[in-house]
Amino acid sequence: MPGRAETHCTPARRRATADRGGRAPAALLVGALLVLAGCASAPERPPSLTQQQGADASQRAARALQRGDLAQARAQYLLALAAAQALQDPDATGAALLNLTLVDSRRGDLAAASAHVDRLLADPTLQAPALQARAATRKALLLLDLDQPDAALGWADRARNRCAPPCALAPVLDNLQAYVSLTRGDAAAALAQARRAAENAGASGQTGEQASALRLAGRAATRLGDTTSAAEALALALQLDRQLGQPDRVALDLLYAAENEDRRGNPAAAATLYERAATVYAASGDARSAASLRARLAGR
Repeated sequence: MPGRAETHCTPARRRATADRGGRAPAALLVGALLVLAGCASAPERPPSLTQQQGADASQRAARALQRGDLAQARAQYLLALAAAQALQDPDATGAALLNLTLVDSRRGDLAAASAHVDRLLADPTLQAPALQARAATRKALLLLDLDQPDAALGWADRARNRCAPPCALAPVLDNLQAYVSLTRGDAAAALAQARRAAENAGASGQTGEQASALRLAGRAATRLGDTTSAAEALALALQLDRQLGQPDRVALDLLYAAENEDRRGNPAAAATLYERAATVYAASGDARSAASLRARLAGR
């Protein structure tokens, strides 16, 4: 259900962040492209060696995450965490733990990811409401991947309660609710929640969450039989995901568009979209998904 890497501000400048995507299907479908940052106060003096080491490690990790090198991202975020703990810097510590949660979830190690976020939630020095809201959101997304939707919704409520208005987390939390509604068969509720998420994400410049909301809205509209609206929503999601450079999400947009064309009685158009999705998977190195999809096509 996903965002950029969590960052903190260095004395010289705000460090660049890297787009992320959730590893498991729930995180992907929600998207969770959280554009979040926590800033420490900028000191007047130049950064110390430890401060600079932590900032450099965070920057290297963000670049590794951007190119999909999860092992390198994890190693560098651990270095950033060590620097933050050496300085007892709560903003940098929280950012590093959230980033490690993200990386380990994408690696498929949900137990390790949960351990990082649980550590953050329980640490008495990391109780700033904004940081806790981000952690609660991450916890909710992890619980979706662990197939615990009720618990996920409970943590989503906690995140809302800790997020000061206007809450930047609202789009991802609405997407989370829409995803749960869709999996439970309530397409009407999912459509309303996804449309609200898309509107809020668009207004706040959260392009990744907007794309995820449109994808969810398209799926919900397909199930409700409104295939024209579904096609429009999925086409816009595809346009945004292409701009973001997210091949995993581009493939999903194409897959759901293909399913919608099947629902509309256009098997030839559907087959073309399925083939495009298989091409995306193959080109991005996911040979297993590409082969699975082409086998599905062969059996049509």
